[in-house]
Amino acid sequence: MSMAQDNERVIRKGLAAGKGTLAMGMPTDYEGTNMYVSGNLQYYFQDNISYRGEVWFFLGSDGEKNLFKQNSTLFTNFNYHIRTKNNIDPYIGVGPGFSWTQLKEPDHIMIVGNEHGLSDYKATINPVASLTAGINYYTKWAHLFIEAKYVHGIHLSDIPAVSLNELRIAFGFGWNINTIKKKQ
Repeated sequence: MSMAQDNERVIRKGLAAGKGTLAMGMPTDYEGTNMYVSGNLQYYFQDNISYRGEVWFFLGSDGEKNLFKQNSTLFTNFNYHIRTKNNIDPYIGVGPGFSWTQLKEPDHIMIVGNEHGLSDYKATINPVASLTAGINYYTKWAHLFIEAKYVHGIHLSDIPAVSLNELRIAFGFGWNINTIKKKQ
């Protein structure tokens, strides 16, 4: 194998990548830190544009002011990758999603009831939107990454709306494979 092949640019049309990691989120409208298991699958359909599906499974939260018993999310993202001359891959992305959320029954009444009485704390599905920025470093079969995702949405239920706004951070290790052979 020649040195030219070892230094070949990995980031190009046809690259498929996946990652999974523990991640955290910091709500913007109340105190606490949320913990997640997150994972995604991504495909580069152009050298600098990819489509990604991702899941964030809620593990729980610290902080006494945490409002949620459940806050898991599915996203789809389109990412724009800023082209570099090496295998460093900065990107930005935007996309819609859905959060499965359920308020935690508080030890004391933090949320007032509506005209029909207090909440029955059922889980609901709520639309959300996200902005993502991150950076990958690719090798032939694997990559390292760090990213920040801002999530915007509201929990809709039988009480006034509760904010789902949150800054989420993920970093770790992923795998990748080029599905299209590079033209010589």
